[in-house]
Amino acid sequence: MRTGPARGCAGNFHEAGFYDSDAEFLALIHPFVTEGLAAGEPVIIGYDERKCDLLRAALPCPERVAFIGDASLYATPARAIEAYRQQFERHVAAGAEQIRIAGDVPHEGNGRSFAGWDRYESAVNAVWQEYPVWSRCLYDATTVPDDVRDVVERTHRRLVTPDGSSTASPDYEDVAEFVGLPPTADPLEATTPSVRLGDASLKRTRRHVAEVARGCLDSAAFDELVFALSEAVINAQSYGHPPVAVRVWTAPHRVVVHVHDTGPGPPDPLTGLIPVPEGVSGAGLGLWLSHQLREVEVSLITDTEGFTVRLRAGSPPPAPDAVGSCPLRAGTLHGTRPDIGTVHAIDGDGSSLCEVVDAADLHPFDDLRWPDLPADQQCPRCRLVIVVDDGSPRR
Repeated sequence: MRTGPARGCAGNFHEAGFYDSDAEFLALIHPFVTEGLAAGEPVIIGYDERKCDLLRAALPCPERVAFIGDASLYATPARAIEAYRQQFERHVAAGAEQIRIAGDVPHEGNGRSFAGWDRYESAVNAVWQEYPVWSRCLYDATTVPDDVRDVVERTHRRLVTPDGSSTASPDYEDVAEFVGLPPTADPLEATTPSVRLGDASLKRTRRHVAEVARGCLDSAAFDELVFALSEAVINAQSYGHPPVAVRVWTAPHRVVVHVHDTGPGPPDPLTGLIPVPEGVSGAGLGLWLSHQLREVEVSLITDTEGFTVRLRAGSPPPAPDAVGSCPLRAGTLHGTRPDIGTVHAIDGDGSSLCEVVDAADLHPFDDLRWPDLPADQQCPRCRLVIVVDDGSPRR
């Protein structure tokens, strides 16, 4: 029998909460975990190492919790859905009547990209309905962007607060009604494409794209991009409407590809996030395989001109060149909060400003490029006054 507020519910009991501090984080997650353990329920935690360590220190028997502290669980939305599903299968087969999960969905506020995770937060309201899951998604209110918070409130039926209270989300949207965030334009898309093809064969398309992309990406990203390109072209030629157009933009360490047809695109909002039924080889299989790739970001875009599969591989685009809104943050020693640790400046150039500490407290982070800085060592109160691309100041 299910316990807690999920008692009597079927499928995924999906709720979200926001916290402003470590204390509020623990107030939201500690009873969720301990009550589950007391009931003999499996508990799976997928936060970064710092948050996992906070929770471990507060638990009497942390070894009874399945901690997944690396980024592998949330590598891509489709991978996360499938990885959790496999764990649910094992626990249900072992007799579990409820499974509790909580994790850190990637977004810009925790140093990663939210692209595709809006679809994930909506999709899990449908794809896990055959499992007795209670999922609690907790977001840091000091770093979560406004558009991500809006998605959270539209994809969770229930909102919880650190004081233990809860309410039904007034903005909740069913999976079929949910409208995700528009994909962010890539700066490369404003430049002249390196390749333009119209109704070309798959073989010719692969050859032309490989010629311009090979020197821009490492071997793993290149191989995955060519695979995803092939699946997108096959999908467009088999299920889309002609003409099928391919455009490719390249830059050092980065490639963006559009595969476009004039059809309406897949009608299923879950396309790409879940595998097609066993034995089915129709539309959606290739897109699901592409969504499993770790080195290629896949976006499905439908507009008045048709359907586009956008593939992005390589280094992320540069951050916006705006001091006041730049999302990059300076780091704090060992990931501590800025009010209890020395604040560091990237590359030791003294270019970081913090709203909490004085400039005299800045300390260099020598020989460390911005892409190397772990998300849990970023200060949510800091801003950089330079734009960082490959690790060196641009101004």
